[in-house]
Amino acid sequence: MDSYPSLFEPITLNRLELKNRIVMPAMHLNYTPGGKVNDRLVEFYRARAAGGAGLIIVGGCGIDQWAGGPILISIQDDSDIPGLTRLAQAVHQQGAAVGAQLYMAGAYSHSILIGQQAISSSPHVSGFTREEARAMTLEEIAQVQEDFAAAAARAQEAGMDMVEILGSAGYLICQFLSPKINQRTDRYGGSLENRMRFGLEVIHKVRDRVGPDFCVGIRLAGNDFVPGSHTNTESQIFAAACAEAGVDMINVTGGWHETRVPQITTELPTGGFAYLARGIKNAVPVPVAASNRINHPDLAEAILARGDADLICLGRPLLADPNLPRKAAEGKSHLIRRCVACNQGCFDRIPLLQPVGCLVNPRAGLEYQPEPGPAETPKRVLVIGGGVAGCEAALRAARRGHRVVLLEAGDRLGGQATWYPVPTERPDMACIPEYYEAALAEQEIDVRLGVAVDAELAAALEPDAVILATGALPATPAIEGVEADHVLSAWDVLQGKVIPHGPNVVVIGGGAVGLETALFVARQGALTPEQVYFLTLFKAEDPETIARLATEGSQKVTVLEMLPKVGADIGKSTKWIVYSKLKLFGVQLRTKVTVKSIAPGKVLISQDDQDQEVAADSVIIATGIVPQDQLADELKAKGLAVTVIGDARGAGSLIKSIAQGYRAGVEL
Repeated sequence: MDSYPSLFEPITLNRLELKNRIVMPAMHLNYTPGGKVNDRLVEFYRARAAGGAGLIIVGGCGIDQWAGGPILISIQDDSDIPGLTRLAQAVHQQGAAVGAQLYMAGAYSHSILIGQQAISSSPHVSGFTREEARAMTLEEIAQVQEDFAAAAARAQEAGMDMVEILGSAGYLICQFLSPKINQRTDRYGGSLENRMRFGLEVIHKVRDRVGPDFCVGIRLAGNDFVPGSHTNTESQIFAAACAEAGVDMINVTGGWHETRVPQITTELPTGGFAYLARGIKNAVPVPVAASNRINHPDLAEAILARGDADLICLGRPLLADPNLPRKAAEGKSHLIRRCVACNQGCFDRIPLLQPVGCLVNPRAGLEYQPEPGPAETPKRVLVIGGGVAGCEAALRAARRGHRVVLLEAGDRLGGQATWYPVPTERPDMACIPEYYEAALAEQEIDVRLGVAVDAELAAALEPDAVILATGALPATPAIEGVEADHVLSAWDVLQGKVIPHGPNVVVIGGGAVGLETALFVARQGALTPEQVYFLTLFKAEDPETIARLATEGSQKVTVLEMLPKVGADIGKSTKWIVYSKLKLFGVQLRTKVTVKSIAPGKVLISQDDQDQEVAADSVIIATGIVPQDQLADELKAKGLAVTVIGDARGAGSLIKSIAQGYRAGVEL
C-alpha cells in the first residue's frame, strides 16, 4: 500500500529542503510602485513566513523592459539585488524558504505600462489587454531567454532558494505553446514540439546559469480553458518535457486570464482544479503543486492523501490568515480566517493599481504599520450588535486588554453573513460567522445573544465606551403601490421568508443585492447541481437537455435599474461572471428606468421618455439600506462615548464593515 505525505511532512526539491508542503504562490500585490522592494513587501512576507509556510514564492518579478512595467517587483537589474536580499533574509529569519517567480507577460503587458508595443510569439490582439502585440524576432527571442537566465542568477545571488519560471495563465510561454496564438513558421512554430521550444530553451538557459543544485520550478496551466488552445493532455506533454529539461517542481494552476471559465471565484468549487494537478503528476517524475481554491488544511490533506499532488499552494488563504499553517499544526483550524473567494480586497484592487488587502483580514498589506499594543488603561467596552463589524471590534478591543461585553438581539453572531451564503451560492461566506463565534469564545468575550438593547440597558452596564453596530434595514422607495401584498423585500426573499408567486417577477434595483436576488429567483425550478449529477451519471437525459434545464427556471425575471448600467457596486473580477449568469438564466436587464408606480400584475415605468408597463405578478424591492443608528443619540444623551460602525454607519459591504470594526477596536 502506497503511503502519501501529510501537509506538515518535509519535502526536498533538488537540494532545497522544505519543512512542510505549504507553498505561498506568487501574487501580484501592488505594494512596490517603481518595482523596488520596500517595508510593506518585506513585512507582508515576513508575517507569512512567521505563520508557518514552508515555501514563499515572491512575484511576479519582471525580468526585463517588456515584462509588465513598474507595477511588478523588479529583477531586471543588478541594482535590484540588495532589496531582494533583504526580502530573502526576512523570510529566512522566520524559518521559511523563499523563491522568485520570473515574470514575462508578452502580449499581456499593457503598452502604457511598458512604454512600447507588447511582444509575443505572433501578431495578435490580446484577449487580456485588447491591444495588438507584435511578433518577436529571433534576436528578441534569444534576448528574452537570456533575460530569464540573468534574472535567475540575480535571485540566486540575492540568497533566494529557488526560482519559478512563469509558464501559465496566458503569459509569454503560453503564447508560444498555444496553437491559437502561435502562427510562426520558423522553428518556434507549427508542431507542438516546435511550440514547446521557446519554454524549454528558457529552462535550459536558466539551469545552465544557476547550476545543477539550485531549485528551478515552473508554473503551468493545467488547462488553458480557451477554445482552440491546450487541454490537460497537451499540458502533460509539456510538463514531462520540462521535467526532462531540468525543472525540480511543477506548480499547476488553472487557465488563462482571458478564459470565460471562473478560476478563483466562489463558482469554482473548493479544490476544483486538483484534477489538473493529478493529470500532470501522473506524467512527470518531479514533485507537483496543486493550486486554486484550496482554502482549508483538511482539503489540502485530502488532496495529498489522494496522491493528486505533492505540495499545496495557498495564496489567498495566506492573505486571509498568515497564521493558517501554525493554527492547523496546533489543531486550531477552527480559528483560521478562511478565504471566502470574494475578490473584493485582492483582485478587484489590482486593475485599479491599489494595494491588495482582504475582506476578512483588515491587517493584510498593513503589516509594516505597527499594531497597537496592550491598552495602558483597560476600559469597559460595550459592543451593541453582533454582525461582522461588531464582532471584529469586540475581538480587537479584547486583544488589547479591554473588558468587552457584546450584546446581540438575534440568536447567532454574524448578521447578514449567517443567511447570505446559501441563496447567493457563496458557501464560503458561512466561514465568517463561524470564525467569529470561535474567535470570540477563544478570547473569552462576554457574548449575550437574544438581548434587545435600549439606552437604559446600555447605561446600566456603565461602559467607558460604546461601539454601536446595529446594522441596517432594507430601504423602501417612495413608489406608489409599494405597500401592496405582492411587493416583497429582497432580504425576505433571499432568507426564504417569502416566495415570489406567478410567472413574471420584477426586481427593482440593479445593484449587487438586486442582481443576486434576480439570479436566486431565476434559478428556482432549474435543475439543481444534485439533479445534474444524477441525470448525467445515469445518462437519464442527453447532455444538451441537461444543459438547457440547468439554466431554465420556472419564472421570468426582469431587473429595473435607474442607472445606465447594472452592478455598479460589483467588482470587475466578478462582474463578468454575474453578467454571464444573468444571461444564462434569461434575466432581462432594463436600465435608465424610472419606476412610477406598482399595480396588480404590472409595474408602470418610464424609459426613453416613454411610459410602459412591465408584467409583474411579484415585485421585489432591492433599493439599498437604511442605517439603524437611532440609538446613538440616545446613548450620547446619557453621557456615553459612542462610535458607530458597519451598516449602522452606512458601510454597505462586508469589507467596509470589518475594516471599520477593526479600526474601532484597535483605536480604543
